[in-house]
Amino acid sequence: MPWVIALQAAIRSFVIRQQWDLRLRRIRASTIYVIKIQAQSRGVIQRRRFAQLHAAMRRSIASVVKLQSLARARIARKTHREVAKTFGRREVSRSIVAFEARSRGALARGKFANQASLLKCFANSFIGLQAQARGILVRRQIRKQMAKLEDVSHTVVRIQAAVRTYLARKRLLSLIRALRKATPMLVGLQSRARASLARQHHRGMNKALSEVKVITAVGGFQALARAALARNRHQEQNKRLDFAAPDVVGCQAVARGYLVRREYYAWRDHLWRSQPNATILQAMLRGVLQRRQFHSKMEYYHTNIHKVVKIQSLFRAKETREQYRQLTMGKNVTVGTIKNFVHLLDDSETDFQEEIKVERLRKRVVEGIRENQALENDVSDLDIKIALVVQNVKSFEDLIKARRKYGADSAATRATRASILAAHGDPFAGTSSLDHAAKRKLELYQQLFYLLQTEGQYLSRLFLRMSIEDTPEKNRRLTERVVLTLFGYGQDRREEYLLLKLFQVGTGAISVLAHTDTASQLAIQEEIALAQSIFDIAHGHPMYINVAVHYVRPKQVAYVRETLQAIIREVVQSQDLDLEVDPSLVL
Repeated sequence: MPWVIALQAAIRSFVIRQQWDLRLRRIRASTIYVIKIQAQSRGVIQRRRFAQLHAAMRRSIASVVKLQSLARARIARKTHREVAKTFGRREVSRSIVAFEARSRGALARGKFANQASLLKCFANSFIGLQAQARGILVRRQIRKQMAKLEDVSHTVVRIQAAVRTYLARKRLLSLIRALRKATPMLVGLQSRARASLARQHHRGMNKALSEVKVITAVGGFQALARAALARNRHQEQNKRLDFAAPDVVGCQAVARGYLVRREYYAWRDHLWRSQPNATILQAMLRGVLQRRQFHSKMEYYHTNIHKVVKIQSLFRAKETREQYRQLTMGKNVTVGTIKNFVHLLDDSETDFQEEIKVERLRKRVVEGIRENQALENDVSDLDIKIALVVQNVKSFEDLIKARRKYGADSAATRATRASILAAHGDPFAGTSSLDHAAKRKLELYQQLFYLLQTEGQYLSRLFLRMSIEDTPEKNRRLTERVVLTLFGYGQDRREEYLLLKLFQVGTGAISVLAHTDTASQLAIQEEIALAQSIFDIAHGHPMYINVAVHYVRPKQVAYVRETLQAIIREVVQSQDLDLEVDPSLVL
């Protein structure tokens, strides 16, 4: 029945979901232990690797140190000679001293600013740490004082009681002596006062009794007498209380001290007994605060996860570019950088085909350049002979012989070349012969190209100016292609010699060598004056470096690959060898 089958399917799905939920809960419950085991396993593996690496480094440290010392000594001697030659000049030494002073000032200011920013960042942490330290010191002092007071509390109480007793006796003796000295005078004064009061009282009594209203005044007289007696008793009681006030105050002080000490001891014992509970409560409160802070950070992180991923991708791209730049232009390249780009050494079939295609196209360009040179020479000869024919220097037979020799064989080639040049906008290519203005323009272009080939300081100044003015990359590439085409990619001996001479003149703008050319010396001075630091001079990237790379790469890349590929692969693929020198990565 369908409903029975559906019910069975629902029951099975419910049972399977419960089993799956139970399994997930078990996995989540054991996640912490699995993570701990994995962390311990990774720690054991890393420690073993580090121990093996450390043992290998210890075994080879002597030879490596000797090799490094020899290499550093050789590099230092070579650098010292070059620097001594360069800094021997008075102008350079003065400019470098001023530059070093400014650099030290900038570095010191930057270091101070970094330290100030770091101190500002950690100010709250330092204040909290100082507060905790002060609290610990104050609690220790209070505990020491409490321990001392517990030891001498009974002695202090006895000393206070003895002092109070001594002071009370002293006051009592002084009071008794004063009373003894003033007793006769007080007695006489009291007797006279009593006599005067008695006489006054007697006179008033006689007057009152002599009057008729005696009966009514007896009640008032009795009230006055009782009030006088009550006042006398109150005064006597005040005198006795004033006399006994110091003893009563001392007794009250002793009682209050005893009550305060008993309350203090009870509160202190309660605090000592409740110290573990208070510690646990403080730990729980700190844990709650830390967990709240952690949860808030995690929520902020999850809400901005796409920004974090974007920043990480940008940072990785920047690191990759810096590593590639260090690999292509740097000297001391780390092993990690080489590992990241070692896959570029593997020549695939596509790379091989592209290199073959580039070499084939380069050969065709060189052959075309040579053919064009030969055709230009032939055309020049024909122009000269035509001019001579016009001037009646040679006969018409020689002209026919020359045309038979050159014109019949190269007509198709010349037509094809002229059509291709005309299609690309060559002003000197056409079906008709060149007029006088075009010939003059062609001669001027030839003189310009000859001057640029033979006089390297013009192109050297152009390279320096383009490097200073931050020329766009498109214009730099166009200039590189024009220069390489001007020298025919260095395929001919003459053009190769002139190209190397250009490199020699251009290199003088950076290497600060002694050169007889005034333009090169000016280029050196401008380069040093415009440089912001020695780092810019040493790690600059002049424009003619790319021209030299295009010239040298086809000749040297095969040799470098065959020489270093096996060694680099052996070093990179070695499992026991690790030449990483960054402390953060090693530890």
